Amino acid sequence: MDTYIKTAIDRFNKFFIKVGDCHIWQNALDKDGYGSFYFMKKLRRAHRVSYYFSHGNIPKGMVIDHICKKRNCVNPSHLKAVSIKENSLNNSLSVGAINKAKIICINGHPFDRFYGKQRYCSICQAEKTKRLRKKWAEKANSVLC
Repeated sequence: MDTYIKTAIDRFNKFFIKVGDCHIWQNALDKDGYGSFYFMKKLRRAHRVSYYFSHGNIPKGMVIDHICKKRNCVNPSHLKAVSIKENSLNNSLSVGAINKAKIICINGHPFDRFYGKQRYCSICQAEKTKRLRKKWAEKANSVLC
């Protein structure tokens, strides 16, 4: 192993503490709550550096998912390379994950129709169509030619 990498690992290990199973980053955090670490002449996110130290390069097109859901955790056993889509759907706080988990519309009807990848409720859609057709008919009848 390169002496630069060994020195970087030693420096990295000074910046976290063990809390339960997690290795909580104690140095600078960015605006999103991820640890920051200067490595190879660039400021990088600490969890990505931790993954690099333990697993090697991050595969192209992949992101690092925190299995423990703590952004400042740098424990390599809590980090997993996943696709962007998988990461956003696994993260229960993302809009995509919240919407995917919904099985009924705002009025309590089941999502029973698909338009491409979009789900919708046929009962509410029928009511909306009826309401719009009535509105368009009134507008068309109000025009005097």
